[in-house]
Amino acid sequence: MKKMNLPLLLGSVVLIVILLVMMFPEMFVDQSPYTIQHTRFLHGDGKLYIERAPFPPAKDFILGSDHLGRDIYSYIIYGTRLTITLSVMIAIGQFLVAIPMALYAGFGNRVAKSVILQTGVIFSAIPALLIAIIVLKLDFFVGLEKQKSIIAFIVVLTSVSWPRLAGLILERVEAILTQPFIRGEVAIGKRYFKIAMENVLPHLAPEMIILFFMEIARNLSMMMQLGIFAVFVGNLGLISDASAGIPINLTVSFEPEWASMLSTSRTLISTAPWAIIYPALAFFISVLGFNLFGEGLRNTMQKKDSRAVLLFRKIISFDFKYIWRNSEKKIKVKMAIWTIAFTFLLGLFTWINNEDYSIGYRTDSSELPEQVVIGTESAVKTANYIATKMSEMGIEPIKNESYLMGYDIGPSYLIESQLLRLNVPGTPIELKKDSDYAFMTSGNISETGPIYDATREDMFDLQDYSQFEGHYVLLDKSYYNDSAIGYFIDNITQNVNIKGILLIANKDEKLENVIVHASEELAVIIVSREASKKMIEYPDVSITIETVVKPIDSMGYNVVGIYKGTDKNIGDEAIVIGMNYNYLESNNKEVLEFNLKLMEKLCGLATNKRSIIFMFLDGTINEEQHGIHYIAQDFPYSSQKVQVYIDLTGIRTTEFGKVEFSTAQAPITRQFSWSLGHHLNKELNNKDFDLQQLEAMFINGEYYFTGSIADNALFWNRGMPTIIIGTLRAEENKKNLEDLGAIILEVISKNNY
Repeated sequence: MKKMNLPLLLGSVVLIVILLVMMFPEMFVDQSPYTIQHTRFLHGDGKLYIERAPFPPAKDFILGSDHLGRDIYSYIIYGTRLTITLSVMIAIGQFLVAIPMALYAGFGNRVAKSVILQTGVIFSAIPALLIAIIVLKLDFFVGLEKQKSIIAFIVVLTSVSWPRLAGLILERVEAILTQPFIRGEVAIGKRYFKIAMENVLPHLAPEMIILFFMEIARNLSMMMQLGIFAVFVGNLGLISDASAGIPINLTVSFEPEWASMLSTSRTLISTAPWAIIYPALAFFISVLGFNLFGEGLRNTMQKKDSRAVLLFRKIISFDFKYIWRNSEKKIKVKMAIWTIAFTFLLGLFTWINNEDYSIGYRTDSSELPEQVVIGTESAVKTANYIATKMSEMGIEPIKNESYLMGYDIGPSYLIESQLLRLNVPGTPIELKKDSDYAFMTSGNISETGPIYDATREDMFDLQDYSQFEGHYVLLDKSYYNDSAIGYFIDNITQNVNIKGILLIANKDEKLENVIVHASEELAVIIVSREASKKMIEYPDVSITIETVVKPIDSMGYNVVGIYKGTDKNIGDEAIVIGMNYNYLESNNKEVLEFNLKLMEKLCGLATNKRSIIFMFLDGTINEEQHGIHYIAQDFPYSSQKVQVYIDLTGIRTTEFGKVEFSTAQAPITRQFSWSLGHHLNKELNNKDFDLQQLEAMFINGEYYFTGSIADNALFWNRGMPTIIIGTLRAEENKKNLEDLGAIILEVISKNNY
């Protein structure tokens, strides 16, 4: 009776399970390993109990949690991929260095032999573990991000462990080279390289394969020991306490990895032993599995009737026909089954783990109006169209069972035509709307009048207003806030009759407006700094303004819906995405199509652990009627559960030269938003996007964007960390919305699982 190879069988079972967990972690767990839950609330005996992490094993936490409230079972499952991959890559690095060095040394290269022997002596005197700890504890390595940290671990651990492996291989190479068949090969004039490839390596291969699995187990043991000394991949300094004004950092790993679990939980051995036992058990089972598999291979390959050497010789010489022709039918069937199974698993893994991040937003636009402006019939029609799309995608309304959230914009008017002309000597200068000026209030006006430069006046101490009589008064917005300017306008109009108010815009302030409040007597106009210089340059200059307006409805409509997350612990946490649906030119409705397609793709992702709140904001072509101001006053969701607000209302064109971008209002103290913003910044830079940061002021420890009040609404009024993304036209439009959308979709997807 044929004896069963029990080590190979048991090792194979363990390795297959590890492989499945690595490839399809979602099959084994439905929670996110990134969820941090410091406290939880429990109900019992009619009372409410508050429990602080670490939580013991229970229904919600099968294996308990660590001190940050992260589910240990989820962390182990998702950490399998990084931990095992890292140990395998280190083993590959060891063999890539050790085998060539051992072959060179075995064939008489003194330098190679000296390097192997001397490094072996060094690492015998100073343990490789100690050297690895010293090197990887350096600030340079501790501060590396995930990808670079992985490379550093592979390089360092390979460097300290290859000499021992090279010494083992060298002994075997020297033993093979003393065999008679080698002397025969030398006698017939074979080169050393050919002898190494055709004679030495085939004899080494069985032992190298066995050693490879043994080295993976050894590397796992090394990583476990490093973890106990707080050396692991993906260090992240979390701010655990900043109440005294000095941040106290807590060094943890934000990436699921077993060694980091041992490191960050080693102090819990007496209070929460499960936080240590289960990751250690994961290491133990994996090390045992690889060792058993290696031992089972040894039993198979070193049998007296084993044809392993011949098989590897044919593989190295690429003689696959011989292998197939001389294999038994049973072996051929097994090979075919394993090949098909492996190909299927690889294809399934690729399909599951490779999301399609292309947007493909260009569709039939026949259902969308040629222009959408707040207060018009086209705006109401478009809002209902968006609401219908939300319903079709499984997005639910948040408030009052309706997607539409109306707000009062007051008596407002749409500018049908407008003109602002400087009457200077010679040829009059006609200024350009939306770049040189924008009307804020106006009626049906056709007036000409002189300009009075009040930019050098102290408006707070002004007593005599007579000089303003019959003039357009020029004020600088950079000197006064909006409340002060409103106060000045009231005082001036109460004392004298003026033609209107000219306000010099702040730096980078957008001059785009088609909606105004009506005032037959007074026009308020924002002008660019370049235009104001022309007004001041000529003495006794006059201006002519002509406007025609028509009334619009006094209601605006934001369209808001929530796509609920799947994670039972963080499903109520939300990512809020703000988009616009107003546009003036028919070709800009492609931006709305893009926004709708981005929403559809986000709802179709397989990794939506958190909820996503979509806000299509009305009035975005106008600062004053912008729908974000209403949302900021009456936000329909708990602000404390919002992890980040991503403002995409600045995306106005399908082709652009620069991306307007800022994470100033997503500080490192708000970990999720900071991480997502950092990831966005990195990807945009990697794809060569030209980024332009928003102008911001630092006020009481926080940033305030000076270009637009709307950009600050949710951060300053509701405390939501905000990331701004917009597009800016340039002389050369190098990028398109498809490329930008793919990055936004990928980053949100990868941060939301």
